[in-house]
Amino acid sequence: MKIITWNVNGIRSRIFNEQISSKLKKNELICPQESSPMKKLIDDYSPDVICIQETRCGLENAKKISIPGYKSLFNESKLDGARAANRYSGTAVFYRENMNVLEISTTFPGYEDPEGRVITITFESFTCITVYAPNSGTNFDNKIYFTEAMIDYLNNINGPVVFCGDLNVAVSTHFDKTLVAEGPGYYKHELEFYTNLQDIGYIDAIKDDDIVYTWWDPRARKENGIAATRNRNKGWRLDYFFTKNFNSNQIASKCLKHIGENNESLPLASDHAPVLLEIKNNFTQP
Repeated sequence: MKIITWNVNGIRSRIFNEQISSKLKKNELICPQESSPMKKLIDDYSPDVICIQETRCGLENAKKISIPGYKSLFNESKLDGARAANRYSGTAVFYRENMNVLEISTTFPGYEDPEGRVITITFESFTCITVYAPNSGTNFDNKIYFTEAMIDYLNNINGPVVFCGDLNVAVSTHFDKTLVAEGPGYYKHELEFYTNLQDIGYIDAIKDDDIVYTWWDPRARKENGIAATRNRNKGWRLDYFFTKNFNSNQIASKCLKHIGENNESLPLASDHAPVLLEIKNNFTQP
């Protein structure tokens, strides 16, 4: 079983093709084109489940998006203006057509979610939860509300669980967080969310001694078409896989930094890199 999580910074922009969303033809179907980041992701890793965050895609536009061999589920923002469905937030899950789904939810107890930030999908063997957590820079109080409710929710799910997505929590940064003032992604309450997940039995799929970055500031000056922060790997870790009730020796995870980076013909797809989780052998509880 292979699962990928990826904040795509707009699923209709340079993920399935090389076009930005405003250049797409109206009502044209969107499928992974040759040499696109999504096609490369599928060809290289053959994932069973693909969890997407920051889709910026309403449910109507989602009907035009497909990956051959996969079914899909989208959640959208219900707000207006700059936070409308096709401009803000949103999540999606693509999963292989032969996977049996028992239950689907786009809500969770104790949290009102008008921004399409969560999808829970229960398969026969495990439950997969993907989230696009609020950013404390623009949603400070909402981030606290979200993390507290999410801990309660995750603590009451039975059986094997995969929890993934863009948590907007920077457990690793290229700079020393102890030498700077608190800020979005590394406020005390955000770093405590990471610790609280472990306290209720969720295991970070990346090894503790690995320093992994999954986001690089795109505002930095460009070097060969890519932000200098990405070229020099001066990043933050914002994207995660946590697992519960799996044998730890079954789990392997890594950041796929090269997916989405530009080449001679394809512009940079996202400021985040995908992360891969592999669950080896048959699922067994510890």
